[in-house]
Amino acid sequence: MSSAVPAPRSVGALYVVLTDEPIESDLPAPPVPPPSLLLARGSSPKAVRFAESLTYATAVSAESDLADALDLQRRTQASARALAAEHVGVVVDAAVPRLLGPQPPHPDVLRASEWFVLERPDETTTATHGLARFGLPELYVADSGDAALPMVDAVIMGVAQRVVEEWPGNDPVGPATVTMRDIARGYGDASAGGDDPTLTRSIDVTLAYDPHADRLAVTMHDDPATALFAP
Repeated sequence: MSSAVPAPRSVGALYVVLTDEPIESDLPAPPVPPPSLLLARGSSPKAVRFAESLTYATAVSAESDLADALDLQRRTQASARALAAEHVGVVVDAAVPRLLGPQPPHPDVLRASEWFVLERPDETTTATHGLARFGLPELYVADSGDAALPMVDAVIMGVAQRVVEEWPGNDPVGPATVTMRDIARGYGDASAGGDDPTLTRSIDVTLAYDPHADRLAVTMHDDPATALFAP
């Protein structure tokens, strides 16, 4: 389970604009995720109720080379947001899927948290959902032991930040050191660029690719409570 991650030649972006009036489009109407899934992926009940009231769905999609994956997502999402604003609609990020909030992603700064959600497939596993948009396998941590789940979430956020920043130039398989600064950047924390000494705290991890499940297993070699969050 340690082979290199296969790099696709191209990646796609898909956003769905929901409106109460039809919009001319050459693309077929895309499927709309059920409300239960939107809620499960973090959309607010109020936003989901409004989305349910909108009758028409229009796809905004594009494709690009793998190296342009992040810019592709930004451009396509911006186009979907502009269309929704023009028609008083809402945007569904089909890669997650979830309803997009009013605040667009930062145009120049990568914040991994803007592009995926965390899931708990079972009581001992935490996984990402959404990194596939960059041509990456999803990350997962299994059997985290005594580590508190918010700390595991933080480690995954830091790993995701590093992986997305370095892909596809660097294959993510192998050992890595994730710092509190990586985690802060992933969450979009304003302190990430500061000189707080706690930002240098780190945890060693190893990433291994499982080709059968097409996912990246993250093994933590230290307890994050001690390595990252000790007083």
